[in-house]
Amino acid sequence: MSRQRRDFAVKTARALVQSSDWVVYEDLKVKNLVKNHHLAKSISDASWSIFVEWLEYFAKIYNVPIRAVAPHYTSQNCSGCNSVVKKSLSTRTHQCSCGVSLHRDWNAAKNILAKGLSTDGQSGINAWGQNTLYPKLETVLDKVTG
Repeated sequence: MSRQRRDFAVKTARALVQSSDWVVYEDLKVKNLVKNHHLAKSISDASWSIFVEWLEYFAKIYNVPIRAVAPHYTSQNCSGCNSVVKKSLSTRTHQCSCGVSLHRDWNAAKNILAKGLSTDGQSGINAWGQNTLYPKLETVLDKVTG
């Protein structure tokens, strides 16, 4: 990963955590996503794994609750009625028979937030049941309180 991309991931993660009371994100498994040869380069270039590591690190530093939710059906389920609306990746608008019509990413964001809210009270645990507080880096706070 280039230094420029790493720096961007660090700055973005820090800004997101500092400007939020709570963070919810999809617990995407990058190694599964890159199996799609059409998307592999874009996904690898986006450095999602590095961004998430820094997001978890800054959440711990700034004491901001963070929640990773399972990505299953977040863009397919309707955020209004929860029915499944199948669509291809090229379809950018979510339209449901219940009347909900919005950009597929907004629909997914609403579903991700709803999943995060439904599992509230378990901060620090990701969608796969693992501790998400970043254990690899020792922080200044760890040294002071340690």
